[in-house]
Amino acid sequence: MALLLCLLMVDVFVIPFALAPGSLFVRTARDVLLSLILLSGIAAVSDRRTQYLTVALAAGVAILIRGTAWLLPLDRIPGLLDVTALLSLGILAMVVGIKVFSTGRATFDRILGAVALYILMGVVWAEACQLVNSHIPASYAGIAHGSAQNDRATWIYFSFVTLTTVGYGDITPVTHIARSLAILEALIGQLYPAIVLARLVSLHVAAGDPRQDPP
Repeated sequence: MALLLCLLMVDVFVIPFALAPGSLFVRTARDVLLSLILLSGIAAVSDRRTQYLTVALAAGVAILIRGTAWLLPLDRIPGLLDVTALLSLGILAMVVGIKVFSTGRATFDRILGAVALYILMGVVWAEACQLVNSHIPASYAGIAHGSAQNDRATWIYFSFVTLTTVGYGDITPVTHIARSLAILEALIGQLYPAIVLARLVSLHVAAGDPRQDPP
């Protein structure tokens, strides 16, 4: 979980904002980081066979397609890279969520997993928003309309502003699907910290009482 969290921090807060968008180095760094994130996620859930196989399959498909894109043009299938990245990261988020909220002790690794899950949700929504805007042009008004719409930093920024319910208002969803995504992400951003805190407290209390099993 520690490795997964570190890779996510680099992928979200360093690569999109520190490097020029659209360059070959950014594409390379993005593909390498995504592969490492998926592989670290596989390692994090290696103790759970069903979840392990699910993440491994999704990660394998995503990594294979991104590797193929370097050798063969995939222009005939628009959005394939974005869709596979979205699905693989979404499955990884669900599996990490199962591990975080499952029964057991409130360990430091579980806390790191909860933080990694929160960042993963922001990344998943950023991928979803970018995919929506690429297939339904002008789904978002503001700086996401125009040349900035292909800049991943724009969508990372918008996603985490929505997730944390800051809402600066410089990017506004205008289509129905874009607004639905924004509402759902804002609701999760409000509820997730409270749910995680309650769960960790209940696990800690249950671990302190040998007569009580975690719910």
